[in-house]
Amino acid sequence: MLLKILAIVLLFGAVMLFVRYAYESLSNWWLRQIQTYASWMAIEFESMFEDMTIERAQRFITFVIFGSLFVGWLIGGWWLAIIFGIGGYLLPRQFVNYKRRKRLRTIDDQMIDALHLMANSLKSGLNLQQALELVFREMKPPISDEFGRVVKEIHLGRLTDDALRRFAERVPLDDIKLTIDSILMLRETGGNLSETFGVIATTVVERKKVEGKIRAMTSQGMMQGLIMCAMPIVMMLLFTFIDPNYMRPFFTTPIGWMLMALVFVLDGLGMWMMLKLVKVDV
Repeated sequence: MLLKILAIVLLFGAVMLFVRYAYESLSNWWLRQIQTYASWMAIEFESMFEDMTIERAQRFITFVIFGSLFVGWLIGGWWLAIIFGIGGYLLPRQFVNYKRRKRLRTIDDQMIDALHLMANSLKSGLNLQQALELVFREMKPPISDEFGRVVKEIHLGRLTDDALRRFAERVPLDDIKLTIDSILMLRETGGNLSETFGVIATTVVERKKVEGKIRAMTSQGMMQGLIMCAMPIVMMLLFTFIDPNYMRPFFTTPIGWMLMALVFVLDGLGMWMMLKLVKVDV
């Protein structure tokens, strides 16, 4: 009897040690992942001239993940909680990418005014560095932030060509690349920069007109595709709220899991194909 009690105590102790070791290992792994994720997020926000500390990014990521888990558990139990948790893990990255795309679109829209401003300043007798400083002072963010970084790098001793190349690397836009390549070429071969800026500005304006026409022609088809792709998920959530027992087999049986996975895969494939069809490069 004593041996049985001793064996049970030893087994219980071994299980507790294993659970503690697994918990510590999982906690350390999770903290490393969140730390890396938050560091990336803080660096991305810093490159966009926005304030985001690593600690704040960690709190934001943790809140989104556990909030998504909780919402999924309330709607459909643990399996849906896992799916929502994965979505919650990816959501901060998509949020950062959305802000970056929005910032690049704003810079792209501001580039026309910046080119006209540099062309007029060069015509008035200013040099290239003074024209860049004028854009930094007169334009609004975010383009003024990028030109301000170029000006600061030049003041700190970096060559103008290198500072402009770094600008083109930070802001991966076709108009920026065209402008920087034109500046670098004319600095080597000689030429009228003000006329070049005017030609580039005219080209950008015409391209945006064509893009606007294409966007207007394809927006209706894109909206119809988005509604059709969202309809299965919306209907699933609606039926889950109306009658949870009706949708329970989807979340509690292997066949339901396979069908739900198939729905998400086919829905994602349809969304990808729709975006490919309506996307037209100009």
